Amino acid sequence: MTTAQHTLRKVKRIMADDEQVKSQDELLAEMKVATDAGDWKAVSKISSAIAKMVAVGEKAEKDAKLEAIKGLTEKVKATIDKAVQKIVESGELDAAEGIWYVNDFGEKLTSCRLLKSAQRKGGGGGVGKKLSITTTDLLKDYGDQVIEGGDLAGMTFKAAYEGNTDGNFRYKLRMKMAKLAGLL
Repeated sequence: MTTAQHTLRKVKRIMADDEQVKSQDELLAEMKVATDAGDWKAVSKISSAIAKMVAVGEKAEKDAKLEAIKGLTEKVKATIDKAVQKIVESGELDAAEGIWYVNDFGEKLTSCRLLKSAQRKGGGGGVGKKLSITTTDLLKDYGDQVIEGGDLAGMTFKAAYEGNTDGNFRYKLRMKMAKLAGLL
């Protein structure tokens, strides 16, 4: 018997109608009786109770595993930091801005990348431009203006913004309105 099965057998669930505590085995026996009798409403109710019981058991098992590795996380991080710090202090990583390291035990995959963000024309290293005006204010001031050129030609800024919830799309609209406002 696996740990999960053992945990599930220990978990008890309170049935809403009769307030009686039942084990998974008792519910499975009731399921058989209800199925044999053709009582599909009872089958549905019992299967829901079993599904809840299974979910509670799986959550309890996952929580126990997470709690067990909680303290280990800091130990692993400290060990990796110590090893990386030696390379950083040697000067070998002066051209890099960071390290991305992944070791996936399930996939038997280890990946390591040195990070270096390229300088953009505007001077930022990949961070979006910060404006002193909100998108709501920009839409209030320029939302009724018609967009010229491109796929959105003929639409207003407000209609285009409300018609698409994609963050990148909305950011581009925000930048176009900011340009109209003379902020860029």
